[in-house]
Amino acid sequence: MYRLIWFQHVHKAAGSLIVNQAIANGEVLFENHKNGNPYTPEGELTPLWEFDKDLLTAFVDQCEAEGVTFVATEWGAPIYEALHSDPRVVLVTCLREPWSRLISNFNYDYYHGFTKSRTLGGFLSEELRIKQDNFLVRVFSRNYSAPEGQLDENSLSTAFSNLRLFDLVLVTERQYDLSNHLFEALGWQSKPVFSHATFGNLWLLKSLVGRLRLYTAWKYLLRRKIGISEEEKKQFMNSSHLDLILYDRLMIEEIRGFLHPLNPTSH
Repeated sequence: MYRLIWFQHVHKAAGSLIVNQAIANGEVLFENHKNGNPYTPEGELTPLWEFDKDLLTAFVDQCEAEGVTFVATEWGAPIYEALHSDPRVVLVTCLREPWSRLISNFNYDYYHGFTKSRTLGGFLSEELRIKQDNFLVRVFSRNYSAPEGQLDENSLSTAFSNLRLFDLVLVTERQYDLSNHLFEALGWQSKPVFSHATFGNLWLLKSLVGRLRLYTAWKYLLRRKIGISEEEKKQFMNSSHLDLILYDRLMIEEIRGFLHPLNPTSH
């Protein structure tokens, strides 16, 4: 029976690791893709989050016809209900504690040169989707572009309801989710793959030295994270309180999806 794994990629929550494990395990991705996100032959990102239900069904039909078995969406949120109702689709995602995710995102972008900000406040002021408040709620309520402060309890409720539609919900902090449960749930084997972790990338270290960013290279070699003030952390906790609620509730209620080996209905 045909199976399309649809991975909702949450930035800096082991997403690249999962995509690369999919490739290593023989899943078929679009010939033209970036980190699992399908691109057109002309090199344009396919905006699957803009597709209505009929277009999504047609897209899954296309995947089946072409033998594609793995698709990721990282820059938008598709209509989860439509994908959930399609028996060919297996919805998968992986979440991370919001503060840890943000700090990882900041350090990754800083050392890779994607941001020039040396403070978290400056980083958060940049106009990029992956740096907004309540990012998890934005992704799972499908309110990516809502103005800051406009998300509310209804958004939180919608996000949580949509998470319940997923067949497999992993959490980076949850024991064995990434080391065992991912592979057992999807019938994969753990392979040695590149995870896009912030530290430990020798190519990046050489690049920093080559660009004469010697002090930055030294800090990178020492795996030194950028300093964050208590005030900056407090501001994040206030501005992203809905994310913190979502994450805590996810852990307390043990939302895993029916494919998860620890979900009683999976056996």
